[in-house]
Amino acid sequence: MSKRGIFFYLIFLLGFHFSYQNRNPQFPPLNLYIGTDGDGFGAGSLPLGVQSPYGALRLGADTSNTLDIPIVFNHLGGYHYSDTHINLFSHTHMYGGGVPDYGEVGIIPVQIDNNKHLQKMISKQNGYRSAFRHENEIVEPGYYKVYLDTHKINVELTATEQVGIHRYSYDKIKNKQHAILIDSSYTLQKDVCNQSHTKIDTINHEITGSILFQGSLSGRFGGVTTYFVITLNNWTKFGIWKNGEIKEEQTEIDGCSSGAYIILPDDQDQVTMYVGISFVSIEQARTNLKLQTNMFQSFDALRTMVQQKWLDELGRFEVSAPWDGDAEIKFNTAIVHSLSSPTQWDESNGVYLGFDGQIHTKPDYMQHIYTDLSIWDIFRTQIPFIIFHDSQRGNDIIHSIMLIVEQGGDLPKWPFANGYTGCMIGSHADILISDLIMKKEHDKNLNLTQVIQALRKVANQNQVHDSRFDPSTYIQYKYVPYDMDHNSAPLTLSYAYDDWAIGNVLNAAGLFDEAKEYYQRATWFENVFDNKTNFFCPKNKTGAFHCPSNALEFLDPFDNRYVEGDAWHYRFFVPHNTPRLIELFGGKENFLRELNIFFERGQPWKDTTLPNPYYWPGNEHDLFSVWQFNYANRSDLTQKYARWLLNHAYTNQPNGLPGNDDYGTMSAWYIFTSMGFYPLSGSSTYLIGSPAFDRIKISRNKGKCNLVINIHDNSPKNFYVQRVLLNGEHLTTFPFIDHINHLKCMNDNQSTIQLDFFMSSTPVFSLDK
Repeated sequence: MSKRGIFFYLIFLLGFHFSYQNRNPQFPPLNLYIGTDGDGFGAGSLPLGVQSPYGALRLGADTSNTLDIPIVFNHLGGYHYSDTHINLFSHTHMYGGGVPDYGEVGIIPVQIDNNKHLQKMISKQNGYRSAFRHENEIVEPGYYKVYLDTHKINVELTATEQVGIHRYSYDKIKNKQHAILIDSSYTLQKDVCNQSHTKIDTINHEITGSILFQGSLSGRFGGVTTYFVITLNNWTKFGIWKNGEIKEEQTEIDGCSSGAYIILPDDQDQVTMYVGISFVSIEQARTNLKLQTNMFQSFDALRTMVQQKWLDELGRFEVSAPWDGDAEIKFNTAIVHSLSSPTQWDESNGVYLGFDGQIHTKPDYMQHIYTDLSIWDIFRTQIPFIIFHDSQRGNDIIHSIMLIVEQGGDLPKWPFANGYTGCMIGSHADILISDLIMKKEHDKNLNLTQVIQALRKVANQNQVHDSRFDPSTYIQYKYVPYDMDHNSAPLTLSYAYDDWAIGNVLNAAGLFDEAKEYYQRATWFENVFDNKTNFFCPKNKTGAFHCPSNALEFLDPFDNRYVEGDAWHYRFFVPHNTPRLIELFGGKENFLRELNIFFERGQPWKDTTLPNPYYWPGNEHDLFSVWQFNYANRSDLTQKYARWLLNHAYTNQPNGLPGNDDYGTMSAWYIFTSMGFYPLSGSSTYLIGSPAFDRIKISRNKGKCNLVINIHDNSPKNFYVQRVLLNGEHLTTFPFIDHINHLKCMNDNQSTIQLDFFMSSTPVFSLDK
């Protein structure tokens, strides 16, 4: 190849590489495309667009492929990296969830010849969509830019907590009219609009409306109404449409498959549009719009304000690994993902829609109310990470759960918007509450009497919402009988973990005798352990096991006896009592052999479209497994496999997540693992692994307690830990570290905790106990 050819080839490669990353030098290196690709079970399902940290409004492009063939599982977040077209920009999205919901108030700017051209666009599904290219995108926290090739328009977006700000710059094309389409009945999930209303106010240049949608989760409690108020500077023509037919100069329309359009003056090539949303009312959407934009400041001023929020948050996390630039990018991107959920539910002036359907104002002791708590996922990593670095927010999340109990009557499993969904299994809010209390991060406003009443109820009574399997039957048999629920084994495993967490809370409250009862219940996982196979299996009322019948059946991830997994996936799921699990296996040697097989046989499985039948990094039930080697005196295997997963299951590519991010769960797993320690959720214990950097600094709790981690002699080959120092002293509890005793600043005179890891290319068995 000629030097000239090599030069242009390198330029192409550099352009391709940098298209993955942010271009704003204010931010650390990022790749916000991570999690926007992947197929089937390997789809990250993250939206691509803009939001404020934890903001309810997640404004972004909903995309489609060239043939406009919908692949639902690839589009749960709206955007998929492989796509070639943008259908429109919608204002709410789930954040890496595994089901479709949200995705309302669709808007797209277009250029049209005349009304006949406009009629043609709206007469068919996605008739107004536009081709786009990744090289014409800029993706930063709080800012998104893309060029619409079909319509010849530059689109720029930024967002506050409940306001989306759009700036459109139209190319000048002779005889083209500059229009904006508001698909007010649009929903990302097809056919879940229940009712919609749109009204154009030509005097105040305002478009208002609402949509009641009933998605996969929201439909379980009657649906959610999103209200909106749209305002912009000027327009000359307007109208509405319904069922693909436009009606000029009309100002109001009801019904699904309807919307509005406006046409700008001929000489107006750029427009800034403000879209306020609310889950309370149109008037509240207008209040959000005014207060959060400081009475309609310019796009650039609002972008600066929003991005400063992101810079303030990201500035609390620093990592350095000159020998692994991808690790830095993956870490910083994972931090953005973690800071994007759960959803801040209170709106301007602190109002929010409660689980009783009434309008409330948040208590003064809370900064914010939170919802969209994917508890089956986030109890493992995401909420423990928030509690670790931002205990005020962690308290607000637990207070939000208790407000749900107060308004709705029951502890939730997976609260979405303002409703119970019954999604997934267990009552893992128990573990979240225990995590905050056991780390002694709970504030004085947590009402322990209320907490204990809620925990007793979920463990012993049938709740109206999100109940466990019949508690009286469970208590009678000390497991969930298979002939009453085919999820006998995973339910029993989950309840054992939950009851251990309840025991922790009771113990912390001084109710020692009652705590013992729950600690005893926490051993009931033993009742579904089959000693013949050394697997957890369903068990019927007579005591007969119903294990898979052959080796292949143990590896069937679609076996309906297990929830989102197979018998291998649940084989080690006793996070709260791994020492007893080791005993059930017949000792450490047997346990280590089987756990090692789990990881060794899982490594060759490269494709994530279908579940890995052995260790499956893309789903939640296995996330703790790699840390369990620590309990069997083989911390070197935790270090080995943890580092391998960081480098292979997570990559600096759009398909760089092993599965749905599930509201920050996978990203928080990466964060903890790359820092070299990981939480046993529900406790104050962390387990040590293999840090991926040379230096880590985290400013916790608004700078009140910094954590500095220095990693000596780290490299791709030196992933084994020789020793760990805590504030200059040998860590005698290795491979365990405690939140209270080791990582918490105990008084105002202590503002920094320092850990030093010393790495080696060979395992150091002498540290094992």
